[in-house]
Amino acid sequence: MDTYQTGTIVSDRRRRRFAFARLLSSAVVSQALLSAASFAIGLILIRSTTDVQYGYYILALNAILLLVSLQNAFFNPPLAIRMNRLDRLGRGELVGGLYREQRRLLPAFGAITVVIALGLWYAEVLDAHTGPLVLATIAAALAILHREYFRMVLFAHRRPHDVLRTDIFYVVLMVAGVFVATLTPAPAVTAVFTLSLAAAASGILLSRTLHRHESWDIQGRQGILREIAPLAAWSTAGAAIHWTFSQGYIYLVAGTLDVTAVAAIAATRLLMMPVNLLSTGIGSLMLPLASGWLQQHGAPLLRRRLYLLALGLAAATLCYFAILWFLRDWIFAVVLKKQFAQRDELLILWGAIFLVMVIRGQLIYLLAAQGRFRVLTLLTLVSAVIALAASYWGMRRFGVAGALVGVLIGELINVAGIVILSLRNAPHPLTDQLRTQ
Repeated sequence: MDTYQTGTIVSDRRRRRFAFARLLSSAVVSQALLSAASFAIGLILIRSTTDVQYGYYILALNAILLLVSLQNAFFNPPLAIRMNRLDRLGRGELVGGLYREQRRLLPAFGAITVVIALGLWYAEVLDAHTGPLVLATIAAALAILHREYFRMVLFAHRRPHDVLRTDIFYVVLMVAGVFVATLTPAPAVTAVFTLSLAAAASGILLSRTLHRHESWDIQGRQGILREIAPLAAWSTAGAAIHWTFSQGYIYLVAGTLDVTAVAAIAATRLLMMPVNLLSTGIGSLMLPLASGWLQQHGAPLLRRRLYLLALGLAAATLCYFAILWFLRDWIFAVVLKKQFAQRDELLILWGAIFLVMVIRGQLIYLLAAQGRFRVLTLLTLVSAVIALAASYWGMRRFGVAGALVGVLIGELINVAGIVILSLRNAPHPLTDQLRTQ
């Protein structure tokens, strides 16, 4: 091989690495904006409202996060796996077909949930505080689901820089709206409602951005939901089950203890937001990238890359937590202006949970890229059952900190199972099915 060929190969490798770094940096910056906005909103509500109002906001937000995770789990794997193999026409039909089904299902879902909420309010299951909160949550969920679909498609197109531009607009509207909400008699309800306005405006911008880049065919891929259901149903079930112990435990806390306990857990979790920023920001691009690496280089190389990435994120998590622990007294006294029962215990448990989460969040992409969602769902189900049982026992024995003991146990079981499964190279039959479509 002559000098010219060697130089060309080196140059190509550098370009690929630069392109990869640019993709990740754009995704991380976009997630940084959203995480900064979440932190700012949490800080505004913690400092300017009661613990009950902040707890109500967290309960509403977690319900929205469940719906977003379900939609992403249903749509994202087929998009990420198929987009790499389709031409422009095929991509337009896939994206348009999925969008058509979303536009058909969301209004029906919204109408049904509104009727149920009004019925519960009439039956006095909901009161003057929780009734408006549920209705505002439904409105925000519909707008955010519309927005998240176009974010997901742009990420599948590997265009995080386009997402970043619209996220800036979204963040400004959100934070400004929540600040105004604290001046109203019902800050939690008003804050959730402002999320719907910000998401609706951002969703319009995202759809226009995608249409300029690559238009979609709204009549394309008839029966697309039935086509993707074998893969998407298992990934969606897994996302729902994982939510039960990673987020849903909050409702167990509210029912077992009270809403103020929800505020204590959420406020201490808020301090780990920078770790969530790194993991979620990188994770928004990892499934398309992992699918490409798996097809080009095979499972062993993908596994090594994911392990290295998990190791790097774990080291960053430990460094951040050390700084946080050293500054914790100043942060609670000056930044949050709140003190919570079992503050230090909650902080230590969150540090351990996020350490395990950032590792799991990367290692899972080998199994996801192989389409092995059925076994992941079963593993998550076992983890969730044990986690919720441990959380309930922990709250009865140790108070609010006991809830996080269960979450930690669930995450440890989950990551251990993922490591064991990832050492088995046999792809799931659904992977071969998708490759032939």
